[in-house]
Amino acid sequence: MENSPNTTPFASGKENSSDSYDVDSENGIIAYRYFFERQIISAMFIVATVVGSLGNSFVLAAVAMSRKLRTTTNVFVVNLAFGDMLTCLFLPWQAVAILGSDGWPIPAARWVCAMAGFVIVVTYGCSINNLALIAVNRWVGITKSCFTTRRIYTTRKLALMVIFSWALPLCCGLTPVLTDFGKLGYEKLYSTCTWDRSNPYSFYYNILVTAIYYPVQLIIIVVCYTSIFCYVRKTSQKMARIDAPSVSDKVSGGVSSRVMRKKLWKRQLDVTKNLLYIVLAFVLCLTPYFMAITVTADWTYRVTPWAGAFLFCNSCVNPIIYATSHPDFKEAFGYMIRCRKNPKGRSSQRNTCSTAASSRVNHGYAAENSQRL
Repeated sequence: MENSPNTTPFASGKENSSDSYDVDSENGIIAYRYFFERQIISAMFIVATVVGSLGNSFVLAAVAMSRKLRTTTNVFVVNLAFGDMLTCLFLPWQAVAILGSDGWPIPAARWVCAMAGFVIVVTYGCSINNLALIAVNRWVGITKSCFTTRRIYTTRKLALMVIFSWALPLCCGLTPVLTDFGKLGYEKLYSTCTWDRSNPYSFYYNILVTAIYYPVQLIIIVVCYTSIFCYVRKTSQKMARIDAPSVSDKVSGGVSSRVMRKKLWKRQLDVTKNLLYIVLAFVLCLTPYFMAITVTADWTYRVTPWAGAFLFCNSCVNPIIYATSHPDFKEAFGYMIRCRKNPKGRSSQRNTCSTAASSRVNHGYAAENSQRL
């Protein structure tokens, strides 16, 4: 949570009054004018901790209890929930840091602050990598055949994708630990546990984190969902032209087959829209922060703490979207809240890919049955 240390001072007489906090004595930079700003941001951290820990725990438990949720896409969903839960577990240390206006309030345990910064760097990189992997998975599942989907998402390849989603952020987090390129720990200007602006390479570390975590994944996400939208619109128009049943369809039972295909397609669209909501929420929470830490302007120092708070709040958004939009997760959450066993959770997972392939009008229907999302 920082910007370039080589910036123009912008302190005014009011900002340097006794009500001001966190003034960079070298450049006259102010991040907080009043203590209640710290209290609001720390409250956001605590709320995100409680909601995010419970919500992501529900996601993990739902997948563990329901076989219907053990799908290819949900491998990345579970990985995302695990990373978000780790973030939430370390957010209380951010609240402790931001309320300590005179520095890190536990001088004997500075390593705790450094560890919190390390975890955040790694888990957020993993989160955005998983969102990109989810987008690619949905694109393959909807626009490609069942055979192609199974060939791409084998058990071994899924494991490699999950490892990659953690490996790159881990390298990024270990860079300031093993080298002098950046420094993790307490940042006195923002009173947070991220990386220290006093390091001469801190701004370049900002650029490194932004370049690795944001633009490539964002492009992948936008391209995949745009392609899905175009494919869905084209297929819907084709379905509308063949919707009118013929006499032979009625005799051979084609009407029920067509109704089933339409239900499967609607289900595929609902899941895709749900995942798109997650991506949009992530982008809206993420963009202000990356803009704030890479733009060298006076206003970014006041915006960065708030952008960071919204960034952390994203960790509790995904479970809320699952509970309100995703039919399978909503059903599983309902059983968990009522402390009842899901009767469908123990049913054997049917392999209906080949059955659907014989009756689909496009490849999207097969993907629905193969992934059972």
